[in-house]
Amino acid sequence: LLPMVTAARGFLTHQSSLPRLPVPPLKDTLDRYLRSLKPLLTAVEFDNTKKVVEKFGEYGGIGERLNEKLKERAAQRDSWLADWWQHYAYLDFRAPNIVNSNPAIIFPKFNFSGLEGQIEGELEVETAGKRLMCMIQHTNIFGSCRVPKPKSDIFYTHPYGTPPPNHIVVIYNNQIFAVDVRRNGRSISQEEIYQQLKLIVNNTPQAVEPIGILTSNDRDSWAEAYARLAEDSANKKNLDTVKTALFAVCIDRPGISFTGEPTSKEYMEFFRNYYSRMLLHGEGSAFNSGNRWFDKTIQFIIGPDGLIGTNYEHTAGEGPPVVTALDYVCKYCMNNRINNRESIDATLLPPITPLYWNVTSETRQDILQATTKINQVAKDVDLRAVEFDTFGANFVKSYKLSPDGFFQIAMQLAYYRLHGRSPPTYESGGTRQYILGRTETIRSATIESDTFARAMNWPTYNNQERRELMLAALNRHKDITIKAISGLGWDRHLLGMKLIALEDGIKLPDFYNDVGYTKSAHILLSTSQVSSSCDVSLFFGPTAPDCYGVCYSPNPNNYRFSCSTFNNCSDTNGRLFAELVSQSLLDMQALLLAKPKL
Repeated sequence: LLPMVTAARGFLTHQSSLPRLPVPPLKDTLDRYLRSLKPLLTAVEFDNTKKVVEKFGEYGGIGERLNEKLKERAAQRDSWLADWWQHYAYLDFRAPNIVNSNPAIIFPKFNFSGLEGQIEGELEVETAGKRLMCMIQHTNIFGSCRVPKPKSDIFYTHPYGTPPPNHIVVIYNNQIFAVDVRRNGRSISQEEIYQQLKLIVNNTPQAVEPIGILTSNDRDSWAEAYARLAEDSANKKNLDTVKTALFAVCIDRPGISFTGEPTSKEYMEFFRNYYSRMLLHGEGSAFNSGNRWFDKTIQFIIGPDGLIGTNYEHTAGEGPPVVTALDYVCKYCMNNRINNRESIDATLLPPITPLYWNVTSETRQDILQATTKINQVAKDVDLRAVEFDTFGANFVKSYKLSPDGFFQIAMQLAYYRLHGRSPPTYESGGTRQYILGRTETIRSATIESDTFARAMNWPTYNNQERRELMLAALNRHKDITIKAISGLGWDRHLLGMKLIALEDGIKLPDFYNDVGYTKSAHILLSTSQVSSSCDVSLFFGPTAPDCYGVCYSPNPNNYRFSCSTFNNCSDTNGRLFAELVSQSLLDMQALLLAKPKL
């Protein structure tokens, strides 16, 4: 259960050599912006938006002035975006972390069941290797925590380069424990950790008041509840203990049991779907939503029936750095089990400290409010995990095509078949080649993808024409992906100019209230590729009430993907969309097979 939270010396020595995130030429950004809007707007809307864009970008106009101010900011900082992004995307966001922001990750099913199996494995994590990419996110993963504050939260990180904390927190039956896992500067043994966890589960037979469920509430409500808790000195100490812990380990109670054959395909489908929801939000107060601390950057969640996974708070970083660490965890769990029991004197174990809270009537009311909300969220989220196993990345690569682009165009086709239009689409593109880089938006809905989707549904096109249009869509996706990860997308650039205006008290230009900008900002298909060497799968909730949230992994012989929607939205259908994605992959494969490889 112990990560190497500080890397070897020299871990960040290359940081100073990394380039800074560029500020693209304004004209290039506006040209890319207009082109991306074409499939999203009506002809009348597009003509009006084009005029707004031309006025915004005219020589000596407001766009140029804001862009010059952005360049000035870029000259003074390692990254003109990093601080803004942490607040704009995360800390200023007032909706609950769960579903709206925190992703979850499920490991392959492990061969254990019951409490003894839940507490026996060891999770050891070390930061990733020596790629010439910004590694700052890796230093934020452990010993960190989001802390609720009115209007804007703060993000606590353990000071880099100082000795790591000695403790983790373990949550079982809603009771939180501080558990020392380092002694005299060294990590304790695997057997000692096992004995500590065994003491916890043996001495906590009944569920206690779920303080952790408060972390599932909206941020302003949680900030008020947090402040009330912290008025008591013992509670404040507990909050600091959770905040500074290396990470959290949540040992879950059983959920709904599967009555069929545990080796069947139906069971594996149940396992992926049900436990994905358990990892994402805990399935409500009747199950494990109170057995969490959703502000903790990393929560390792260990359930019955072979479940291991995580829920992670997004402020620290994107999925790939987290999955890099978790791949190590997964491999360690697969290759290291306790075979021979050591003889351990329990009186010599490092201390285990239960965190007892002084709970007022106001805090009980806060818990009730949070419980009501999380129970509704658990009912409202539809999440399904799919394994498409007809082909995978190897087949697509054999045609010298991108497995990522292939899946993106399949999603565009599926959405068009279901809704009759192309959706404003977010695909996460990493910009970690730049110092403090995070993401840029890859706008996967393009003129070419829209034309291909229409052709697939119009009988006047033959398959040769459809194939050519598909290849054009794939080539266009490749082009915009390269630009985005090179810092030459349009989303972050236009956001930067908007934030410059807001910070400097400049009246927001009409450009930002135009239908082109507002419609493109309403993401209806939010997507991310997160690949893993260990077959772990990441998933997240929809980013808007009428949005599909899709995370996928192109593996050599299959595509794994998850699809989330809100049940209370009549405009979306997660089950049908997932089926159409699979069908679209098959139809696109058929177009390739109809002609020899490129």
